Amino acid sequence: MTLIEQVRRKLNITWNDEETDKRINDIIASAVLVLKHKLGIADADFDFSAPGLENILFLAYCLYEWNHAAHEFDSNYANELAQCRAIREVSYHLEHENEVDSDAE
Repeated sequence: MTLIEQVRRKLNITWNDEETDKRINDIIASAVLVLKHKLGIADADFDFSAPGLENILFLAYCLYEWNHAAHEFDSNYANELAQCRAIREVSYHLEHENEVDSDAE
């Protein structure tokens, strides 16, 4: 399922019209940038549609944005944001530790 289909389902949008589609596309574009920053995702091609915590957070952020409540997202999802960011930080450090070890050999 595509990201836009997931967002439409999360928002319970069953109708089709141009203005709604524009708003959803704007929300998705913004959410990609915002969540990459919040989660520490450096990968330009990261796929938020894949199952996992990032997808859950992405859809939740879109729901908050749709309802003009994005300012409440961080406080309501602080634990999940911290968990996801911590996983990324550990992975980043392990990758760089392995690079340093292979350079030393």
